[in-house]
Amino acid sequence: MKNILTYYNERGFKYALDDVGEGFSTMEMLDQIQPHYMKLDIKYVQGVSENEEKQQIARAFLEKAIEIGATPLAEGIESEADFEWLKACGYELFQGYLFGKPSVEPLRKVS
Repeated sequence: MKNILTYYNERGFKYALDDVGEGFSTMEMLDQIQPHYMKLDIKYVQGVSENEEKQQIARAFLEKAIEIGATPLAEGIESEADFEWLKACGYELFQGYLFGKPSVEPLRKVS
């Protein structure tokens, strides 16, 4: 996998590592593959505003992302409280039903 990602990186591609947070082996591997974006797994996102254990994991994840120069992204945002907590913590990108649900039709800008 490292060779493939190196190949992509050398050709200007940017990539995200999805569902990060599934154990320390993943966190250790991050130093080697250095993704451009890191997505915090949904199970650590939902309820983070009220759960100290999830908060510790989210902070450790954020620190690791910053350490390796990756942009931190939180997936599965469904509540305003979780969004606000993660935003205040320093997360930069967010995705989830709070912002829009999947649709066959693309979202249209309203002027």
